[in-house]
Amino acid sequence: MTPIEYAKMHQKAFRTAFDFLTNHFPPANTEEYWNKVALDSGNVSAECGEDPLTVQLVSGVINYLDRECKARSDDSGETVDN
Repeated sequence: MTPIEYAKMHQKAFRTAFDFLTNHFPPANTEEYWNKVALDSGNVSAECGEDPLTVQLVSGVINYLDRECKARSDDSGETVDN
């Protein structure tokens, strides 16, 4: 691959992860929310052809959403069941 092709691939992976974050933020501490996150992450993975960078970035976004959900629950005094 040329440097330009790598740059385009990287840009697409980061854009996909950013869009995934935008579409799922703020996180919610509900089964419905996390089912949607799981379904959408599977769809993103399939759409990107299991591209390793995209899959890892989306996985990182999911971990971030989980931490954010727990932090928000801790701040509000709610019990976190996830």
